[in-house]
Amino acid sequence: MGDYTNFYLGSTTVAGALAGLLFVSLSVAPQREEGGRSAEQQAIAATAYTALIDALWISLFALRPGNLLPAANLAFAVIGLVGTGRQARRLWQARTQEKLARRWPYLLFFIMLVYLAQGIIGAAVRRPDQAQAFGASLVTIFFAVGLARSWELLGPGTGGLITEIAEHAENVLRRDRARPPGGSPPQQ
Repeated sequence: MGDYTNFYLGSTTVAGALAGLLFVSLSVAPQREEGGRSAEQQAIAATAYTALIDALWISLFALRPGNLLPAANLAFAVIGLVGTGRQARRLWQARTQEKLARRWPYLLFFIMLVYLAQGIIGAAVRRPDQAQAFGASLVTIFFAVGLARSWELLGPGTGGLITEIAEHAENVLRRDRARPPGGSPPQQ
């Protein structure tokens, strides 16, 4: 583990601090007193928090003696997939009662792909040096997901690049639906 010791020591510290800060900021947020958060805000908070917690636990397992990282990755992938699936179901049910952003299916699909990759890595990678390298990559990805979702929740809420991609995809689909069968696209 020699090459990754400092990385995992640092990532454990950072993940713990970020998860703690997110927890505190969510517990004192003004929406908490005003009647709660929407289903979408809850999903954003849950995915941000679980991504940071996943990064923390991967880092902790990587620091333990022995090659426990593959089993930990497999276990956390299952937990992440189940939790993200539940969030997707809640958002699907809430779509008729709340106005949801168009990007939520894309984001949850991406997050599910990350957890699926984590599970595949956990099941397939057995050599300690490879487990450490893949674990470091997963920690980095989970930091990116956690920070992006936290920023979306606590920051300006623009959604950024994912929103742009989702809006573009929706415009393309709308144009395709407006096109007569066998005809050319409508003039704009």
